Amino acid sequence: MIFTALDSMAVSLPFILGSTVILFAQVAPTAMGAGFFAAFMGVAWVTLFTFHSGRPIAYATRFLEATTLATLVLQMAAQLPRYGLQDTESMRLGLMCGLTAMAGLVVGLLWLLRAEWLARFIPAPVYLGFASSIALSVLLSQWSSLAKQISQPQVGLWAAVTVISVVVCAQVVARFRPQWPASALGLIAGILVGAVGALSMTPLPKLVQSQSWHLPVQLADFTGLWGPDGHRWGWWMELIQGALMLGVLVFLNNVATSEQMAQKDDRRLLKPSDKTFQALAIASAGALGSPAISGSNVVSFMAARSQPLSRWTLGALALSLAGLYCSSALVLVPVAALSGLLLVEAWKLWDRTSVRHAWLLLRGDPLEWHHKEDLMLIAGVTAVSLLANMVAALMAGLLLGLLLHAHRNTQKPIRRTMSGLEIKSNCARTPPELEVLAQHGHAIRVLQLDSHQFFASAALLQDGVRQSFTDARFVILDWTAVRRIDSSIAQVVGKLQAQSLHLGGVLVHAGTQWKNSNVYALLSIHVPCTSIAPDLDRALETAENLLLQMHLPPFQLEDANGHLLWPEHLSGEESRTLQRAMTSHQFDPGDCIMREGETSDALWFITRGQASVQITTGDGAPLRVSGVRAGIIVGQIGFIDRKNRSASVVAETAVEAMRLNFGSFQRLSTEHPALVQKLLSQLSVDLAANLRAANIHALAQAHSIMA
Repeated sequence: MIFTALDSMAVSLPFILGSTVILFAQVAPTAMGAGFFAAFMGVAWVTLFTFHSGRPIAYATRFLEATTLATLVLQMAAQLPRYGLQDTESMRLGLMCGLTAMAGLVVGLLWLLRAEWLARFIPAPVYLGFASSIALSVLLSQWSSLAKQISQPQVGLWAAVTVISVVVCAQVVARFRPQWPASALGLIAGILVGAVGALSMTPLPKLVQSQSWHLPVQLADFTGLWGPDGHRWGWWMELIQGALMLGVLVFLNNVATSEQMAQKDDRRLLKPSDKTFQALAIASAGALGSPAISGSNVVSFMAARSQPLSRWTLGALALSLAGLYCSSALVLVPVAALSGLLLVEAWKLWDRTSVRHAWLLLRGDPLEWHHKEDLMLIAGVTAVSLLANMVAALMAGLLLGLLLHAHRNTQKPIRRTMSGLEIKSNCARTPPELEVLAQHGHAIRVLQLDSHQFFASAALLQDGVRQSFTDARFVILDWTAVRRIDSSIAQVVGKLQAQSLHLGGVLVHAGTQWKNSNVYALLSIHVPCTSIAPDLDRALETAENLLLQMHLPPFQLEDANGHLLWPEHLSGEESRTLQRAMTSHQFDPGDCIMREGETSDALWFITRGQASVQITTGDGAPLRVSGVRAGIIVGQIGFIDRKNRSASVVAETAVEAMRLNFGSFQRLSTEHPALVQKLLSQLSVDLAANLRAANIHALAQAHSIMA
C-alpha cells in the first residue's frame, strides 16, 4: 500500500507542479510559493475528504482546468480599471479563489441534477483538441522561458543540460520501464544536475526561494469579487458564467474518471452523501487558493494497479503529498528542471494519432471519413484556443462535439431483435434436435446492430444487451451492418462479455471481419477470439449447439446392448447385419471426409464430432455453407442420384463416422429388402426435416435482408 501510494504521488507530482505554474505565472507570479502550498494541501484535503466514497477515485490539479481558470481570471481582471478598481495580484487572487470555490458548488449542483449523461455527448476528439491546444501553449511558453534561461551567460549551459537531462531521462524510462513514473524520475534527474551545478559554483535559479506557509486566500483582496458599485448584478453574472464553465469541466472529468475506474473494478455506486462531500471538498480547497481539483484517471489507475482502490491507499496518498510539501523538497527544484518537466508533459498531451492522420491527409493518402471528422474537430478547438483563449475553445469544443454527436448517432444502435424461433442456422439437425430448438429457441436472441457504433451509443447498446439477457441465455451481436466502432464501444462490449459469463450466459459476435471494417481489430482486444464467429450462421450454430447440450444427452449410435438406434425400429438381426455392412473411420481436424466432384460411392453417418459442408467459389476458395454434427447423414443425395459430389465435407473437430458403400447397399437390397426399406424410409424422414428447416432458414434470411 505504501509503495502504491508513493507511485501515485510520483505520477501526480508533474500535474500539481505544472498546473500551479501555468495558473500562478499568469495570475500572481509573486504568490507562486503560496500556490504550491495550496495545491499540495488542496489535493491531499480532497483525497482525504472523499476516500470513503462508494466509487473512490484519485484527484489532482490538471492543466486544462488551470489554463481555463487563468483565462477567466485575466478576463475579469482586465475589466477592473473600467470600474475604478485596481488590477493587482491580490485582486486576481480574490477572483481566483471565488471562481474555484463557486466551481466546486457547481459540481454539487450538477450531481444534484443527475447531469452525468452530459459526458456521453462530449466526443473524445474534443478532449484531444483541448490537450493539443494546451500542449502547444505550454511548448510556446516554455520555449520562451528556456530561451531566457539559456541566454544568461553564467547559468545558460547548466540550464540547457538540466532541461536535456529531464527530457532524456523521462523518455528513456517511459520507453524501457513504462510502469515507472517517468516524469517524476526525470524531475529528480534535473534536481541532481542542478545540485551538481551548485557544487561547481553555478547555482541555477530555483522554483521557489523558500518554503511558503501562507495560502493564497490570506493574500487575496476580495473587493473585486464583491463587484463594482452600480454594476454588481452584471459582474456577478460574469462570475457565475465563469464558475459554470470551470465547474462543468471539473464535473465531466470526475464523471469520466469514475466511469473508467468502474470499468476496471465494477464499483459504480456514488451515494448522495459521496457527491456532496466531493463538491464541498473541491469548493473548500478552491476557496483556500488551490487550482481547480478534479479526478485524475492516470493517478487513479496507478493507485489501483496492484489492487482495487481503497480508502487506505488514498489516505496514504494524501499523507504522502502533504509530507512531500512539508519536507521543503520544492526549494531544491530548479526552474530549468520544471521547464523540462513541462516539455515532457506537453509531449505526452500531444495526440500522435491525429498528427499521423493529418500527415496522411496532407500527402493526399486515403483517410477514413470519421478520422477526417475527428481531425476537423481537433484542429478547430486547437485553433480557437491559440487565436482566442481556452474559454472560447471550451465553448467551441462543446458545440462542435454536440454537432458531431448528432451527426454520428442519429440511429439507435440495435436495428432489429430476433429470437432463435425466428431465425436458425443452416446446420443439419436430427428430428429430436429440431424439436428441442422449436421448443426452446426463445433462449437465443440475435441483435442486429445498425450503422456506425461510437461513444454516444455505448450506453444504449449496453442497456439493450443487458435487457436481452433477462429473457435469453444466448445473445448474438450481429455486426454485419457496422463498419466503424470506437474504443468506447469495444470497452463496453468487453465488459458485457465478462458480465455474461458471470451470469451464466453466452455472448457471441458475428459479422465482424468484413473488408474495410475495424470492428474485429478493436473487439479482439477486449473479447476472446473464441466468442467471435466468422458469420451469423456460425454464431447461430454455436448458440444452438450449446442449447442442445443443455436439453439432449450426447448422441449415441448404439444402446447399451450394441443395438443400432438409427434407423429406427430395427430388429436385433437387422442391426447386426447393417453393422457388418458399414465400416468405421476416424478423421482429424481438417481432414476431408468427402471431396467435391468425386464419385458418390458411399453414404456417411457422423457418429462423433463436427464437420463443415463446403463448396468451391469461382476464384477457387472454399465457402462454408453449413455444418453437420453427430447423428447426421451426409452424401445421401449423391448416393441416391449417383451423380458426383456437389460439396466437400471437412472435419472441424476429431470426427468418427460409419461408411456404407454402394456395393454393400446393393447386397443388402438383394438379401435384406426389409432392412433397406427401413433405411430408405429413415433417409426420407431426415431429408424432409432438413428441407423444412432449410426453407425456414431461407425465409428468415430474406426477412432479415428486407429489414
